[in-house]
Amino acid sequence: MAKLRSSAISPSVVVGAVNEGRPHPLAPLARYVGVAVMFVGLAGLVPLAVLPAHPAEVPLAPCFIFPGLGAAVAGYLVYFAVPDPGPSVRLTRGQAAACTVLVWVLAIIVYAVPYVAAGLLTPMQAVFESTSGLTTTGLSVVDVDTCPAIFLFYRSLTCYLGGVGLVLILTCVVSQTGGLGVYNAEGHTDHLLPSAAKTARLILLIYTGLILGGALAYGLAGMTPFDALNISMCAVPTGGFATHSESIAYWHSPLIDGITIVLMIAGGTNFLLLFLLLRGKLKALLTHIETPLYFGAVAIATPVVAGFFLAQGTAADVPDALRHSLFQVVSVLTSTGFQTIPSFGDLSPALLFLFGLLMLAGAEARSTSGGIKLYRVAVAARGLAHDLHGRYGNKRHVTSIKINRFGKRSVLTDEDVSEAQTFVALYLLVAAVGTFLLILCGATLQEALFDFISCLGSTGVGTGFLGAESGPVPLFIGCAGMLLGRLEIIPLFLGVRALASTAWKGVRRDRT
Repeated sequence: MAKLRSSAISPSVVVGAVNEGRPHPLAPLARYVGVAVMFVGLAGLVPLAVLPAHPAEVPLAPCFIFPGLGAAVAGYLVYFAVPDPGPSVRLTRGQAAACTVLVWVLAIIVYAVPYVAAGLLTPMQAVFESTSGLTTTGLSVVDVDTCPAIFLFYRSLTCYLGGVGLVLILTCVVSQTGGLGVYNAEGHTDHLLPSAAKTARLILLIYTGLILGGALAYGLAGMTPFDALNISMCAVPTGGFATHSESIAYWHSPLIDGITIVLMIAGGTNFLLLFLLLRGKLKALLTHIETPLYFGAVAIATPVVAGFFLAQGTAADVPDALRHSLFQVVSVLTSTGFQTIPSFGDLSPALLFLFGLLMLAGAEARSTSGGIKLYRVAVAARGLAHDLHGRYGNKRHVTSIKINRFGKRSVLTDEDVSEAQTFVALYLLVAAVGTFLLILCGATLQEALFDFISCLGSTGVGTGFLGAESGPVPLFIGCAGMLLGRLEIIPLFLGVRALASTAWKGVRRDRT
């Protein structure tokens, strides 16, 4: 379970070699940020690999070379310019959170620069696009049909990095020992193996293996190699960026739809369950508390949505309605955002309401999906039912709450229930605030609520209010929602507070 309190972030990190004197409070934080920024910069050079297949886009190379190398050099200089605080100095859990938030923000800025340098987007639009990719949201302000291939791949790369790769690197940076605390805090997996390093490698292996397998399947289904790799890089991370403006509807292929559904379901599945499945433990997968909720939500929502598609003419017949309904239910529930229908803005309020509920719920914890997560929904609901029964039911027969977790029967503690219910309440509060802010920007209640829930849940479908024509303020609100959702709210608040506190201590130390 993803911990909601700051204890989910590793309490300490051993830093470097011994240094004489009292270390500056910012020293350990700066050194770890330096290492992470080096990685961010070097990863930003990967899209240059596309140029041999698209030689006409070689003039765009400097748009990636300068910000990528600049970030790498800056990170290098920061790391080696800051005195080594010594092995006895450890990052506090607050500093670890501050490091994570700081690197996320810096990564967003670095990855926004190429869009501006190429003249594709304004600075705020570029930040929005970068945030959307790294948080695997998929809302886009880019004209995909005229976008150069190198930028299409760049967008997909940000989804890959944000889905799991960047988080794993940041986790290894922030916490060399003691497990994958930051990754766990974001609702992902940990403890697949006793060693944090082995766990990171295993997660990356499963994640990348799914993407490569998906790309191969797409290629066999008729996609070009470029489209196959890009779509797979956005399907497994549940990112939703596409290489054509029609999204998956561009291919009009039931086979491609089916492959995409499988990849989205895999991306929305708890990584620990995927690991257990690879080890042949099918029963553990099937009996885990989230599995029946996951597939049950799809089974219940699909015919309901299909009925609405038929009623409003979105689908021609029952098989067509079921096909599109199944795809869109999975896409929204897993927070992917791929589409086989023309536009969500044309859907009825009733359909938007149903899809809004799916976005709020999200898929499984410890996956690449967003939303509240089904585990928290289940725990919060079971806790509420238990409390109501204790207050108004037969008090002589009040028992503990037992659930199946990874094939084992376990008892929910009061802390488990409290954490889940607190997160649900906080999530809904943030959604309400974001909705109100978008209303102040001119959106209707329906547009504001649906689009902000989409940002907060990293889903990427919308009514059209947030787009290329939006002003800087709505785009900034959308960015804030995406980042809050991806970092699961509490670590972001904790990191900002710790960053401010650490900076203030540094200023006071310099004055004395």
